[in-house]
Amino acid sequence: MIETSVPTYIDQWISVIENMKNENTYKLAWGRALVECVFHDRYEKDIFGQYLVSLSSIAECMLRYYWNQTFFFHLRQSPIRKDQRIASIVRITEELIEKYKAKTKSSIPVWFDRVQLELDVKDYQDAIKKIAHVLPNDVSWRFKRVNNEFLPIYEYDAERRSSYVIFKEEEVKYIKSYAIVLSKLLNYKWAQLLERFNYSPNIVKKVNSISETNIPRNSSAIHQIRNELLKQFQGGDPIDFYSGEILQPEEISLDHVIPWSFMYSDDIWNLVLTSRSINSSKSNSIPSQQTIDRLKVRNDQIVDLLDDKYKIEMEAAIQNHFVDKYFFESRM
Repeated sequence: MIETSVPTYIDQWISVIENMKNENTYKLAWGRALVECVFHDRYEKDIFGQYLVSLSSIAECMLRYYWNQTFFFHLRQSPIRKDQRIASIVRITEELIEKYKAKTKSSIPVWFDRVQLELDVKDYQDAIKKIAHVLPNDVSWRFKRVNNEFLPIYEYDAERRSSYVIFKEEEVKYIKSYAIVLSKLLNYKWAQLLERFNYSPNIVKKVNSISETNIPRNSSAIHQIRNELLKQFQGGDPIDFYSGEILQPEEISLDHVIPWSFMYSDDIWNLVLTSRSINSSKSNSIPSQQTIDRLKVRNDQIVDLLDDKYKIEMEAAIQNHFVDKYFFESRM
């Protein structure tokens, strides 16, 4: 058997990630952005054979991460401060999101990769410039610190506020070889940290999805849930959960009462039949207590009509008070 070992350079990266002290998620976003930029060749090579990753490229990655986590999942990236101030990069991201919503007159979340070309060029460039300006202050040099020692995983001149992070050729090769491992470790630490600041479920899935362009959904499962919910109206016309009006077959849509952006899952106890128009207009709004009470009544009425798999799921939700629990947490 051939024995293999982790290169000392990668071991230093792992040590940095495992031992970092975090007041917010900046270091984790910075680390993931470095790995991503190197892996996707987003660097310049100078005459000395060094690989230069610009702060602007790092800022673009971090903006994408925070855009997706903020717009879709409303995840808090740091503790609530007494003065209510928001961390700079998150605030810059939120300002850009608000500008996008004003321009499109829509609050429906869109993945950053899909919306980037629709953003006002000046607004986007200003956001990148602002984020890049923040990075030299703390995260760029603090990221490497482990127990008051700075590990040499890259070079960065914070005092001169350099525009580039510098890697050696061998370091670039190691990062590319271990990019998946490093990204997964960063994501795990990021999810752990977010659990301190948020009550949201499925945080690991949300963190893993921050740079993806598609939301993973199981269309066959959704179709099956739709058929299960229609059992409530056997022998009659299906009724819209919100409006109380009769639904035509071509109008039927499924809606998450507690927003999908919070749950990030398709649970039968949280899904209701409604019209396509009402569904599209709801966006990510938190339901009223009256709507929650009606959902619990609906669940009690339908539980015995469901097939075994969904009946077990519904019974568990009722017995464990999932509707009340997640409704409360979604408002935190």
